[in-house]
Amino acid sequence: MAQQMWERYEMDFLIEVASTMTLKEISEKLERTEGAIKNKASYLGITLLSAKAWSPWTPEQVALFSTHSDKEISLITGRTVKSVCSKRYQLKIYRRAA
Repeated sequence: MAQQMWERYEMDFLIEVASTMTLKEISEKLERTEGAIKNKASYLGITLLSAKAWSPWTPEQVALFSTHSDKEISLITGRTVKSVCSKRYQLKIYRRAA
């Protein structure tokens, strides 16, 4: 999957609405994944409105551990790679050797 470069107007929009719109709304407006929005916000040092609330792992998200890398899970779920690594360790689902 190719990554699309961020345009200046997208970053300006993200900065402007980060504290007033939900992650889902921003994702829909910019036509980007929630994971991409979270990663860019983190890179820009922005706290998102939805980042203020913790959310538990869903069964669908946990199922990703058997088929995806930590980085892929991070992008899909919008969680940090560190959070994904911690959950993988907690679940004792280790990455397969290549």
